[in-house]
Amino acid sequence: MRASLGKQHKALVKVLGVSMLERNILTLLSHDVREIFLAVGASERSVLAYARGRGQRVARAGGAELKLYIEKHPRGSIGAARAIRTAFDDLLVVNVDNLTSLDLTALVEHHRATKAVLTIATHIEPFQVPFGQVSIKDGEIVDYWEKPVLPVPLCSGTYVLGKIARLNIPLNRPSGAPELVHILLRAKHKVSAFPHSSHWIDVNDAASVKKAEELLMGNFHAFELWRQPTAIETVTLCVLNKRRVALLRSRWDRASGMPKLPLVNLIPQNDTPLRSAYRLRSQMGLPQVGKPHLLASCDELDTRNARRTRHHIFVAELAPARVRAPKHSEISWVLVSDLAAGHPRIHSSSRTIAYLQRYVASQNSHSIGYRRPPLRRG
Repeated sequence: MRASLGKQHKALVKVLGVSMLERNILTLLSHDVREIFLAVGASERSVLAYARGRGQRVARAGGAELKLYIEKHPRGSIGAARAIRTAFDDLLVVNVDNLTSLDLTALVEHHRATKAVLTIATHIEPFQVPFGQVSIKDGEIVDYWEKPVLPVPLCSGTYVLGKIARLNIPLNRPSGAPELVHILLRAKHKVSAFPHSSHWIDVNDAASVKKAEELLMGNFHAFELWRQPTAIETVTLCVLNKRRVALLRSRWDRASGMPKLPLVNLIPQNDTPLRSAYRLRSQMGLPQVGKPHLLASCDELDTRNARRTRHHIFVAELAPARVRAPKHSEISWVLVSDLAAGHPRIHSSSRTIAYLQRYVASQNSHSIGYRRPPLRRG
């Protein structure tokens, strides 16, 4: 990751406006996990600062506690699991560089039902052999396949460890999951598999960050929405003129000219997000705006009041026939690429801006319609 994106730790790399560390914390919260341990090296100051600030605020807002286990010496990919002190028998282990829609609750339930000491989430990944594969019988070729795609069962980087598994982790040296599996199998302990077909991606370089964003955009219902419903829902309508978005000026920003992202309205009871988007289109007073369509929905957890809100982000395009955007006293037109997700005066949700920027980047001069990427399942 650092070789392709710079010095930033992979845990803090953002995927559609949210760091991978925060995405993992939010996923755990959505599965009612209330005690979260973050194993991090003592030298990773940026991760420690983030965890002690934003990370712990997010966890508290979700009703959980984020505890730090600081590795003074490297413990390997699974070594910290032995040092964790918790009253629970089972320890769920996830990796910060994996993003998945895996049902973690079902994984833990499967582990307990099978009475295994260790359970590993697994999925099938298609791999293309770069050469021709042959079948040989009695010294003769009986079949031939050119660069076949083979289904390979893989570890999804997510585990449930019981007490026996944790006690078998070596104490004084780094250790990884493969070594622990071999130790348990030699001792005749039960290691269970949890096969799944959920979305999964390993994010380890700049190219995989882009793939992860495409995966989330095409499957936001699986990644961005919590299992529990929300009491509050809002609609954001983004009116686009090619690569520019219509921004409304708030009353207190009118003098300074600082633009604010467009209308965000609460959805009334017994109403739908789409009908609310149409009402917003009417309120903006812009002629020749096309039909709104849903770009994404996401749940936002407010760390100040512990309130979770479901946001529906809609996009509508100005009619292609218009050469210039219509003038409006309350509206400015700003390049989407110039929106700063971190600017406190523009918008509270970095995800809204990130989704909008990815949407515009996916367009070309011949087609303004967004095409979702094909689903990628493990």
